[in-house]
Amino acid sequence: MAGILAKFLAPLAPYLIATFLTLAGSAYMVHLRHELAAASVANAMLQQTNQANAAAIAAYQAQAVKWNAAIDTLGAQTQTSDYALHIINDHIAAQPPGADAAVAPVLAQALADIGKLQENKQ
Repeated sequence: MAGILAKFLAPLAPYLIATFLTLAGSAYMVHLRHELAAASVANAMLQQTNQANAAAIAAYQAQAVKWNAAIDTLGAQTQTSDYALHIINDHIAAQPPGADAAVAPVLAQALADIGKLQENKQ
């Protein structure tokens, strides 16, 4: 019986192989289309994430510019204060020892100078 079946199917073998290959190729094409659709969805999600990250980076860069400007301003204020304190210290050091007392006039003058500094800042 197998011999008769093989004899009958032998002329159809190329057609059967071609049909099998066509079905296998079609199934593989469906699989590839499904993978392409999944990759497209993943790509769209990653693009959205990338845009959100770019916006966050821009916000951080703007914040860094503000911080740098504030640091520069603080540095300039510190330099001005340091110079004024240097002048006050020089003024104190230039006073004669007799100007020193329980409540030294030098201290009173230094406090007055510091008060003037505070008024200038406001």
